[in-house]
This record gives sequence, C-alpha cells and structure tokens, in this order.
Amino acid sequence: MTMEYLLIAASIFLLLLNLLLMLTVKSKRNDEGSDGVYESMANFVTQLEEENNELYDKLTTYIKNSEMQLSERIKQLEKREVSTFLEKAMPYETSIEIEKIMQLSKQGFSPKQIAKVLQIDYGKVDLIVHMNSMKRSNSKGNGVL
Repeated sequence: MTMEYLLIAASIFLLLLNLLLMLTVKSKRNDEGSDGVYESMANFVTQLEEENNELYDKLTTYIKNSEMQLSERIKQLEKREVSTFLEKAMPYETSIEIEKIMQLSKQGFSPKQIAKVLQIDYGKVDLIVHMNSMKRSNSKGNGVL
C-alpha cells in the first residue's frame, strides 16, 4: 500500500510538474507572440514612413515643375503682350488730342470746360488731366503723358 501511495504521490508530483512546465511554456509563447506583434508593427510603421516620404518627394517635385511651367508661360504671355502693345502704338490724332488737353489744363481750364471746347468725353479728359497731375507730383517734372 505504501507503494501505491508512493506511486500516486509520484504521479501527482509529475502532473504538477507537467502543469508548471506547460504554464511556463505558454507564458514564453505569449511573450514571444507579443514581441513578434510589436516587431511586425514597427516594420509596418517604418514601411509607411518610407512610402510617405517618397510620396512627399514626388509631390514637391511635381509642384516645383508646375510652378516653373507656369512662370515660363507667364513670361511668354508678358512678352507677347508687350510686343502687341508696342505694335498698337498711340495714333497721331490721339497724341495731338492729349497735347491740346494738357495745354488747356496748364492754362487753368477745368476738365469740364476742356471737354466742351474739344468736344471729347468728360471722363477721358478728366482721366488724362488726373494722370498727368499724378505723374508731375510723383516725378516732380513737367512732362506730358
């Protein structure tokens, strides 16, 4: 009977030892599993950051190229506008008209009186007189438009 008790005690001891080993193995697996999850998440985050940096670089390159193309287009259009403006130089009659307006203005006539005498729109006369007075005040010269 003692032998039976001894066998029962030994089997219980072995069962408890087996249970203890199983619990330690399970806890190690959980630790390794969580470490694996953290490692895979870190790799995923690193990969996302690299892709984000690549996309950012592509976007900045695209924006710079677009800005350069737009500035070139603006320069071309400005050159075209200057050349068409120079081609459409002021007609001779208009320059004579402006000279008459300026002479009458220097003599002290008001824009309304000048418009009546020369039979020109009051707005046009007022604009020319106003622009000339602004030019004189800015440059402190006595030139004509």
